[in-house]
Order: sequence, then C-alpha cells, then structure tokens
Amino acid sequence: MGGWEIEDIKAAAPRILLSWPAPPDYIRPPLLSQRQVTLCPRAKGFGLGFVDPLESLVECPGEDYDLFDFVQQSKQIPDKGFDLVVVWTSSFDSSNPLNTKKFGCPTVLLAGDTHHWKFPINHLLTYWITEGFDYVATAYNRQHLHWFAAAGVENLAWLPLISLHTVSHEWVETRENQVVFIGQKGSRHPRRSQLVQAIKNADLPILIKTANRQEAAKWFAHSLISFNCSQNGDLNLRNLEVISAGGFLLTDQLSFASGLDELLAPGTYCDTYNSEAELLEKVRYYLDHPQEAIQIARRAYHTFDEKWHPRHRIQNLLDWVFGGELPEPFRYSPRSDVRYFVSTASSAWIDTRLGIYEPIQELHRVQERLRVFVGRGCPGVIAADLLDLPRLELYVEEGFGDPCGLLQQKGVPERIHEVRGEPASWPSFDAVVCTAEDLQRLGRPLRTSFAFILGEDTQLLFANAGNITETFLIDLVQGRSSVPSAWLWGYEGVEYEGTVARLSRVYQSAVSVLSDVRVVVDVRAGVGVASACFRTLHPEAAIHCFEVDPLALHLLRQNILSLGNCFVHPVGLAGQNSCRTCQLWPEDPQAEWGVEQLLPFREARAALKELGLESIDVLRVATGGDEVEVLTSLQEQLEDIKVIYVEFCSEQDRKQIDQMLDPTHLLWQGEVVAGQRGVLCYLSRACFVDNNSSLGEET
Repeated sequence: MGGWEIEDIKAAAPRILLSWPAPPDYIRPPLLSQRQVTLCPRAKGFGLGFVDPLESLVECPGEDYDLFDFVQQSKQIPDKGFDLVVVWTSSFDSSNPLNTKKFGCPTVLLAGDTHHWKFPINHLLTYWITEGFDYVATAYNRQHLHWFAAAGVENLAWLPLISLHTVSHEWVETRENQVVFIGQKGSRHPRRSQLVQAIKNADLPILIKTANRQEAAKWFAHSLISFNCSQNGDLNLRNLEVISAGGFLLTDQLSFASGLDELLAPGTYCDTYNSEAELLEKVRYYLDHPQEAIQIARRAYHTFDEKWHPRHRIQNLLDWVFGGELPEPFRYSPRSDVRYFVSTASSAWIDTRLGIYEPIQELHRVQERLRVFVGRGCPGVIAADLLDLPRLELYVEEGFGDPCGLLQQKGVPERIHEVRGEPASWPSFDAVVCTAEDLQRLGRPLRTSFAFILGEDTQLLFANAGNITETFLIDLVQGRSSVPSAWLWGYEGVEYEGTVARLSRVYQSAVSVLSDVRVVVDVRAGVGVASACFRTLHPEAAIHCFEVDPLALHLLRQNILSLGNCFVHPVGLAGQNSCRTCQLWPEDPQAEWGVEQLLPFREARAALKELGLESIDVLRVATGGDEVEVLTSLQEQLEDIKVIYVEFCSEQDRKQIDQMLDPTHLLWQGEVVAGQRGVLCYLSRACFVDNNSSLGEET
C-alpha cells in the first residue's frame, strides 16, 4: 500500500492515482483525495464551466497503454508511489490502462456505462479478467452487478453517482410554472427525444436547453418541474443534479434492481413515470398542483447534503478499500439482488446469457415497449436476467416458474404474461428465446423480429441480433462533393459509401433545377443513409422513410432524430397489401415449426394516401425487386413528382421503368452495372421545361 498503514491512511488523505476517460471540461473527474493524480485526455473546449481543483492533471494516451510504465516515465508525476489505483472506464472509451497491479497497491475498477454501446458488459468483464482488479463498483447500473458476481468478482459495490459534480444554489420558493429539460437528445437518446417531443406536442410549457452546470442549476431551481429520462434504465447523474439545485425531479421508473427506489424513494423525494401517457398525466397534475411539487423538492433539497452528496460515496469507497467497511445498501450481496444466487449458479454459460441479454438491452434502449417470449425449456435465469429492463414485457407459457422470487419484486408481476392455446393465436414478438426442443414441441412457427435458439448444451445455435450492438457513426462527407457532413448510425453489411456516392453522382445534378422541395419519400430507406443525403440537399423538406426490416428499423429510428423533420413508417410498400414471411430458423423451408419474421407490406398508393402524402416532390424507390410494383401503384401520382430516383435489379425492370416514366419524366442521370442493375434519376418534364424557360428569360 505504498508504505502506508491502514491507520495512517484513515488519518491522512491517501495518495490516489485516478484514470479518467473523459476530457476534464466535458465530464469533471471526481476528487477522491486531496493527494490525487488524475490522468485524462486533453481538454477540448466544451465550455461547461469546470475549474480544475486537482493537485495534478496529466494528459494520458488516447489508446490502450501501460499505466505503470507511463507513470514511471512521466516528469509530471515525481512521486511514483500510490496507496490506491482507480480506473473508470466504459465500453466506448478509447483507452484502457494496463498493468494496474504493478503498483503493488489496491486497485479499483469503477464500471461506467454498461447500459449501451458495443457489448458493454462483456467489455468490462474482459477488462476485469485482464487486469484482476481487487474491487469493482458501479455508479449507474446496480442491476448489472450480478454479471460481475457470476464472473467471479468477490468485492462488489454500488456507489451511486459517485462522480457527481455538485453546484450549490439557494432555495427558490416561487417558480416558473413550466417543465425544464436540460441535457442531450438525438440519436443516442431516442426515448428521451421522443418524450420531450410528446410534452411539446401536448402543448405543455417546456423549456429545452443545453447549459453548463451553473446555468442548469439555476433553471432547475426556478422551474416547477425538472424532466429527466435515463438513457437505458440507468440511474444517471441528472437525478441528483436536479435535487442538489432544489429542483423537483420527475424521472423515469427504473427496475427493481436499479436501486432508484432505495436511494430516492419516489413519492417522497421525487416522482416517476412509466410511460408517455403517465408522464403527460403527471406533468399536468403538478402544473395544476404546484405546491405538491415544491414540497417534494424542498424535502429532497434539505436531505441532499446528509444522504446523497458525493463525498459520502467517496468516503464509502475509501472505508471499503482500506477498512473493509461498507454499509447496506452499497455492498453488493445476496440481500442486494434476489438474482444473486441464480446468476452465480449459472456462471458456466455466462457468454450465452450475455449473447441474449446485450442485444435485447440494445433493443430496449430504442423501443418504448419490448415484447419478449422465453420458452419453457430455457433456464429460469434468462428471465431473471431480462427482467431488469424496466419496459420489457415477458411472455411465457402457462406454468412459468418463479426463479429466485422475481414475482415478489416491485413492478415485475404486471410485466409477465402467460400465452395459451395454439402458437398461431399468439402475438408477434420483438424477440424470442427458445430451445430447439421448445420449437419442435410447439409445432408451429413463432413470429418474431429477432430470435435466440439454444441447443441442448445451453449454447446458442442461432441468433440474428448479435450485430445489433455493432453500431458505429459514419460521416457523410464525400470528398469533393458538396454534400455537407451528417452523422449516422450504421451496421455491418450496409454499403454506405456506395449509397452516398451514387446519390451524389446520379441525383445531385438534378438539385440545380429543383425548387421548393417540401416532401421527400424514401421507400426502403434502410438505416437512413439516402435520407441523410436528401436532408443535406433539401434542408427544409419533410422526409418520410418506409422500412420493414427489423434491424434496419432499429437503426433508422435513431438516425432520423439527427436529421430532423423526418418520419419512420415501419412497413414496406408494394403493389398490394400482404404479410410476407421470412424463415429465420431452421433453414429448412419445409419445416412447419421454428421462428419466422412476419413483414407487413402495404399497397403503395393507399398507404401514402392514408398518411396525406399525395403531394410528393422527390421519390426514391430502392426495394430490391418491387420497384415496378410500387411505381405501378403510384401511376396516377407520378406525373406530379419532380424527381424519381429508382434502383433496379434486372434489365427487364429497367425497361419497364423507363417505359412507365417516359411520358412524364426525362431520364436525367443513371448508372448501369453489367446491364442487370443500377440506379436511374428521372426529372419531371414539366420541371425541366419550366427551368429552361426561366433560364431563357434571364438570358
């Protein structure tokens, strides 16, 4: 322990090395000790008003690096000995320090975000195995500690919001009768964005701002209601930021395992909502009963310093490491989570469990409600794993057991539904988890977007959602083209550069002769790459995206939030109404059992008419084979469309498309690959004539 005895460390501030992954002006590092050295990336000018009070702030490498060697070679750190090494990291952090044990003192892993990004729990477990940290604690996701227990971690703690940066504000009694939201929206926060929009659409007074901590504290204190929404069931910093400033916290209901109820006691120190409808109901109630909101806020404000100030959690950490003392409920044990024993007893196949949980957790991040069926042959621990996702509805067969007393937990019984009768009468699910034996026994295909099939050895035989967490951001800057920059989520298998390049070459030249583009319809929009290009070229247009593939839809729903004025319609367009099935598993098309996707298609003309889309300026059709059907359905509407951008998959289709559009449209640009496929851009003849006439007048 760097030459210190436990008594000495308690009497004086321990010397701590903290590895912090964020720029200090974006997320301020916590001050764990007055004798602390903090390694973090360079400040990037975020302007969030943070001042560095630390003894030493040292810039660290931007990739994985040897922590011990870095400290030995750093001239900024003359004293190389430490009493404690603390590393905060998440799956999206670009660098992880290695060789932490070489300092010869206790090491602590502070697990950051495990509720989103690429296989976040797996990433942290792998890092723990690599480094062998003595202690593991979480600040945001107590519900995930059972995974670490199952992996073999013995010293586990929940230190809620230990990294909170407090900004004091005097108590404000008289407040604006409004909701305030301060924070991030966009593609990373789809549910939050949707709920903020719902408040606006309900004509309720809401102030939406981005602000530094000082400014945020002022708005929390002066507004009647401070709205918060977790990113994905996590206990996030905004909860205590609101309370510490004296705001009335209205936040989303989290799971029984999250610790929210134990920490903040909804109804006493805050209030919660479980759906969009309940959110709007409670906003209206408190706007009509402001004194009730102020009373709750006052109670929490005066309790903050005594119970929730981050200095208490920092002291818990030091007492835990140096004295073995950690009070309930912060020590993770069987009493902290009813799932402790069933999870640790199933540690042998933790990889399979995470292979199911992490993709479904990612679906839960985006969807308001998630319907998941778990077959009778699956171990009960799978249901136990999934039920800490607070908006997940679990469907089971009659006679479902109660693994580890889950039915006694708050909010769980009403989320478990028994299905009876023939599978043909069952609903379509977002995800199905079954054994192969379950499916054979049921005898009829189950309808689902995503499936996880287990074999006799509890290994995954099939999963079509594994790459749903393989999302990343792509930049649509295209070299010399004039397409501005736009960020999009994507996934492996999508031809991003090809899509953008084709639109730039084939469509963009038509933009020069277009005017007043108000409505764009993108048929089979995929993840939204083409729609992003349309947004940059037509900034004011409303863009309507039609997509039926579940994986593409998952990403498209996030991407449109960055595009703005963009709408997703989860249906395919074709020549007639139909429901097409896609056999997921088994691969044998003759099998009368298994899992299948049920993909809804609507007759294009009727679907657009129902949506009021009878006046379209730009139409893109890229269905992979149904282009002729779609255009035929829209025959009466085609002559009024200024530009039609269509992809084709055969020479016959190309000829039919050209014959169909020739009377009203001019083939403006096109690309043909090997005669069988390509893209064509047709410009309305009326638009072309009008444009030439105006050019002639100018001349």
